[in-house]
Amino acid sequence: MDKRNLTDEDLMRKIEHSDAQAFQELLSRYEKRVFALAWRLCFDQTEAEDLTQETFLKIWRNAGTWKPEAKLETWIYRVLYNLFIDSRRRVRGQTEELSEDIRSDEASPEQALIQKRTAQDVVKALNELPDRQKEALVLCYYQEMKAKDAADILSVSQSALEALLFRARQTLKEKLGKRKGKSHDL
Repeated sequence: MDKRNLTDEDLMRKIEHSDAQAFQELLSRYEKRVFALAWRLCFDQTEAEDLTQETFLKIWRNAGTWKPEAKLETWIYRVLYNLFIDSRRRVRGQTEELSEDIRSDEASPEQALIQKRTAQDVVKALNELPDRQKEALVLCYYQEMKAKDAADILSVSQSALEALLFRARQTLKEKLGKRKGKSHDL
């Protein structure tokens, strides 16, 4: 049987019984999305690759723990998110930095400079947010997840997620407003 025609539930059942071909199909379905989320959580390619690999290794070893009542994609993202949080706990003393390497090939030099400074301000403001607010923004806006799925990944209620997003937007607005005021003072 062609593995591409299997449901997620069928794949996970086969993976639970160490079916390497089923695992390869799971990788082809979800690896790019898992890497994209990992990168948006840590903004470091090497760390995102490591997190992606660890996520799928954990899935291979623990396929039997997935319950078909849960959406597989959400469960996979939850595994990734837990690994991300664990990695952050291990390196508590280090601060997270979002990449500031933002380029625009089509803008004039003046426009490119303004865009880069604006993007840098946004990156700095995002980095200054509390972790939970930043994670909620990444899941909902960068990953374009539904609120319910993002809430499941963060292990909060949907209303708690909405509160995190509200506080994050308010804090970003305040921080960016202060930065804009400072840039006019120069």
